[in-house]
Amino acid sequence: MKKLFKYLRRLAIEHDLNQLYRQRLSSRGANPQGVFWNSQQNQTNRFAALLGMIADQAPTHNNTPTLCEVGCGYGAMFDYMNTRRRFAGWIYQGVDINPAMIAACQAAFPDDKTRFKTGRQPASKVDFSVFSGTYNLCPIENIDAWETYIFDCLGDCWRQSRHGMALNLLCASTPRIKGQIYYANRDRFIDRASTIFGPTRAVPTPLVDGDVTFLISRS
Repeated sequence: MKKLFKYLRRLAIEHDLNQLYRQRLSSRGANPQGVFWNSQQNQTNRFAALLGMIADQAPTHNNTPTLCEVGCGYGAMFDYMNTRRRFAGWIYQGVDINPAMIAACQAAFPDDKTRFKTGRQPASKVDFSVFSGTYNLCPIENIDAWETYIFDCLGDCWRQSRHGMALNLLCASTPRIKGQIYYANRDRFIDRASTIFGPTRAVPTPLVDGDVTFLISRS
């Protein structure tokens, strides 16, 4: 019964998320505002921080890592990587629970449409799973339920990640949900991620107020 309740709650959360993102994409288009970012610069700064942490970790394992962006939206990270020589040779795949977002990716990148799939976790094993703002928008008011949802999703991705996961979260001294935006507590997240997965480190996301970039490693 407990597993059934958790499954049904997850379906309900994802139904509401899909509705919010579908409406936003339809009204704002395939741009940062279409996925609830407040500016393109903040979006780009988050990409730089996440991919930088992976690049620093990757030489230990693979100079040209494979990664899956979970919650890829309209494909902005893939576009960003294509314009930076530092990420030449990196193998990218993107998944999103929202079919409309995947359709937008495939329309924007017709030569790379097979890289994008509807889903909750990497379709195959990758070196790293990466999440840029994936858990910022929150359609419920229950913090414990939302954090349970986040860690359940991370658990699914962890099983598909050979070396680790990188994500960013808006953070505050006390966890809260305000205006459908979730703010984590940095230390609480580190403790929980370290206990469930592996060593977790965090750095403030450069040039993005209140944002923290986390790297969860297998070693």
